[in-house]
Amino acid sequence: MFRKTHIRGNIHLAALLAGFIGGWDASASFFIFPDIRDNFAGGDAATASWVLNISNVVGAALLLQAGRFADSAGPYKIYKFGTKLFILGMILSTFAPSIWLLIATRGLAAVSQALMGPAAVALVIRHGGRGKESESIGRWGFYTAVAGFIAPLIVTQLISIFSWRSLFGLQVPLGLLVLYCLWTDDPPNEDNRFFQVDRLGSILTIAGLSCLILPIVKSNSWGFTSRRSLLLFVISIALLSLLVRKSFNSDTSPLQIHLFSNTNFSLACGMSLFAGIAFYAHWLAVLLFMVEIWEFSIVKSGLLLTLMPASMSFFSVWFGKIADFKGFRPVVIPGLVAYSSLFLLMWIFISEEPGMPITIPALIGSGIGMASVWPTLTSIGASGTDDISIGSATSVVHTIQRIGGALGIAIVLAVTSSLSDSGNFYAHRSAILIMPIAGALTLFLALFLKDS
Repeated sequence: MFRKTHIRGNIHLAALLAGFIGGWDASASFFIFPDIRDNFAGGDAATASWVLNISNVVGAALLLQAGRFADSAGPYKIYKFGTKLFILGMILSTFAPSIWLLIATRGLAAVSQALMGPAAVALVIRHGGRGKESESIGRWGFYTAVAGFIAPLIVTQLISIFSWRSLFGLQVPLGLLVLYCLWTDDPPNEDNRFFQVDRLGSILTIAGLSCLILPIVKSNSWGFTSRRSLLLFVISIALLSLLVRKSFNSDTSPLQIHLFSNTNFSLACGMSLFAGIAFYAHWLAVLLFMVEIWEFSIVKSGLLLTLMPASMSFFSVWFGKIADFKGFRPVVIPGLVAYSSLFLLMWIFISEEPGMPITIPALIGSGIGMASVWPTLTSIGASGTDDISIGSATSVVHTIQRIGGALGIAIVLAVTSSLSDSGNFYAHRSAILIMPIAGALTLFLALFLKDS
């Protein structure tokens, strides 16, 4: 009895650490970009941007299929394999001798995280128990937030002392810790369910999502309305339409259409798009404003931005417990009201002179918004499905979040560059308006959630 409890705790910790890994990588990546651009890519920002963009492209393309693998082969097996691949990707990234090899190894790491994500969520929910999905995912969110809090503090210092390679090198022992937690002579009993890979569906998924996400992440250099971007958007719509049509009659499709019969699941997908836009945009928009307008150093900006994940870590588990007990609406709606209102006030009153009385409440409000929405969307996706579909359901939500995140970053860059002729301050101030608009759209969809 004691041994089973001990093993269960280790596996649970290993699954929660996937949230830490995701939070660390996402937060720290913003801070290593200038160093990679200037000291490794020869000042070529377009090429260096692929170090960041490749994660969104690969992640969005593979998450749906990864969710199906987790449901079929078992989340423990897929998570363990993904962790080994993650360690390899981080080692290769640390010692990459050229920018394009670094991009390739970052792509390998993105594959590993796509495999780890849905499997880890399924393990977290399994160990937390049914009826406590929101609390379980809230704990996942806590680990993500803690990583988001400490990553800027550590990485900015390491970059100033060493280089960007330290970010990837630090993640190797973290991956080894996860692997140690998963190492047991008595692994979970996972029945391998027969799963025939839908090859055509997989090709349609990967190609369709790649054609969708690629022009989004490259919009700053290509333009949304360029011939190349429009062609890829048309191809994406055609391929994904074929996927949806095929999925109606296929039990093995990466996209499980029956999930959308649940109203809350469909709403969570829509909310994920707008929340992804808001939550990714606020990192970049506020960081650029502090550096470009207030002329803060990257270290000082990183210290201030840690208020967002710090406040998220304080509220995420508590909000999860409330969602399990009271329902989703009492958590999501107040959080989005606070998020949208405080960023709207920041947009109204911000000036060219540093103004902490309006900035700090907005940063804290963003953490509250993330704590109330980000983990809850995953738990909504999981709560309306059976145990054998958790990976598929949460991977749909996470895929849409990735698309929204890429859109958020692209919109910030498009706004700041297109309005630069009107003045640097006006352009960067306009980018802050993205957050209250996207937050309000997320709030509108949240009003229709059903608390079951």
